[in-house]
Amino acid sequence: MTGSGVRIDGNGLRLPGGVHVRFVRTLRLPETGTHPLPPGLGEFPVRRVADYADRVPQEWRARGGVLLPVYLREAMWLSFAGTAEPAALQVGVGKECAVSGEPWRDRLSRHPQNYVVLPRQPWLDGINSGKGTVRQFVAVPLGLGATVEGQVTGEEVWGGVQLRAFPLKEEPLAEWRRRERDRQRALRTGPPGAFGGYGAPM
Repeated sequence: MTGSGVRIDGNGLRLPGGVHVRFVRTLRLPETGTHPLPPGLGEFPVRRVADYADRVPQEWRARGGVLLPVYLREAMWLSFAGTAEPAALQVGVGKECAVSGEPWRDRLSRHPQNYVVLPRQPWLDGINSGKGTVRQFVAVPLGLGATVEGQVTGEEVWGGVQLRAFPLKEEPLAEWRRRERDRQRALRTGPPGAFGGYGAPM
């Protein structure tokens, strides 16, 4: 995390561009059928791998990053609440793109789209498994063939969750901020009744 622009912020991660990601514990859903977003049951605490160097495997120490205390087969979804300005966020699981369901790429792609648009999208509840379906994020051990990575590539090397934020460049961000200020000003100073008040003549 050193030099990456990523920092722990409470029980979440703050990425470049002000992107805020929290890992929300939830109910495990049946793998068949259609279900609404399950309730949040609290946030997983986020800790630096380096702070537990004497207790984690060598591979973890070499990669760095953060860890979450998750039970085997526990489910989660990712919350992006707290992200105030536009950004694109790539989310990977075992270096497979959770948004497209395809192998991870280090750059943004529209076809197929391999990122979520923030702050418009408030959460991501799982991995695109094709045909408009999503599989929950569930903690499984490496080496048993149960990971998305193992099912897609036949190997289990990476595991975990990968995040990469792409904030707007300086000029488009300045323009977005200007439009946002104008919008907020219009909301405060609009004509009577323009925003939901009763405006019938007397």
